Amino acid sequence: MADLRQVWTQIPDPRDRRGRRHPLVVILALVQAAIVSGAVSYAAIRHWIARAPQEILEHLGARRDPRTGKFLAPHPDTVCRTIAQVNAASVDAAYAAHRASQLRELYDDPDELIPMTVDGKTQRGTATSGKPAQHRLGAQLADDALMVATLDVGTKSNEITAFAPLLDQIDCLKNVVISADRLHTQREHARYLHRREAFYVFPVGGNQPGLFDQLDALAWSEVPIEWTTYDRGHGRTEIRTIQVMPAPAGTRFPHVKQVFLLERHVYDLNWKPLSSVAVLGVTNLTAKLAGPRRLAELVRGEWSIENKDHYVRDVTLGEDRCRVRTASAPSILATMRSYAIGALRLLNHTNIAEGTRWARDDFRNPLIALGLTM
Repeated sequence: MADLRQVWTQIPDPRDRRGRRHPLVVILALVQAAIVSGAVSYAAIRHWIARAPQEILEHLGARRDPRTGKFLAPHPDTVCRTIAQVNAASVDAAYAAHRASQLRELYDDPDELIPMTVDGKTQRGTATSGKPAQHRLGAQLADDALMVATLDVGTKSNEITAFAPLLDQIDCLKNVVISADRLHTQREHARYLHRREAFYVFPVGGNQPGLFDQLDALAWSEVPIEWTTYDRGHGRTEIRTIQVMPAPAGTRFPHVKQVFLLERHVYDLNWKPLSSVAVLGVTNLTAKLAGPRRLAELVRGEWSIENKDHYVRDVTLGEDRCRVRTASAPSILATMRSYAIGALRLLNHTNIAEGTRWARDDFRNPLIALGLTM
């Protein structure tokens, strides 16, 4: 498996106005390490790089001053200009290839299902008076909370058209189970995943009215509740139930094998009802591959990307507060933030804020998290 330095060498170097190459690998390594340490803005990133000790700069390949013999950190303006000039799509593809190569280590059983959830996030800090905020689509491992692939969603397109290009960055989708929100319950998505030997678990809503009416008319009252979970915390109790049946003949969705009804009831501590939600859904997983309990887990995994990536990027790594808007910079920094979260999770830091504090304790710690050990 390639380490990050090999990943960065795949990204085409930008050139300055005189045609000179920037020391891209060095700059990307320093910026990524700063973000692992919790740097949430260009000012914080520049501050971390300016304070980096000589042994860190030497290890990451910084240039040596021929007069003094000291290793030189890139100038702050060079860092900002380079990040803005790098091709964001190349960065996304390189990081995705790197994360995808790790799937073989995380899931060593070739027959094991790999839950992955797809969802989008708007970077609110990139909005201006004449330009809407940038939107990105991501695919994350639901169980391990590692972002595998990310992609910009163009202002003249939407998440639906970005779905296949996003997953095209992952070379092998065999046995991957994709969950997503109702927007992605699309027939072309189902056919695409089938061609790639992947599976889907999609909720069905108003964007598929014919399918919704067909599923809603099924005799759910005659189907036993096959799995129930109870969760108690945050001053409330949640009860989730799921009913599953084989897909009836003529179900209006490609390759569907099972349909399900999932219900969620929320009560306060005195059992006063607070809310109730029912979700209909479809999947091409057979009952042998995923029974009711597994289907319920896969549906719930769809929310993991919101809790374990989007929320952390906003609150801990300050993405919505960040006002970087120039060219490719917002996209590249978003990719690096997601990678930093995953790197800390792989070191068993379930609390990312605590993980960034650990990384700040020693300049070598971010390098440990990134696999760039000295």
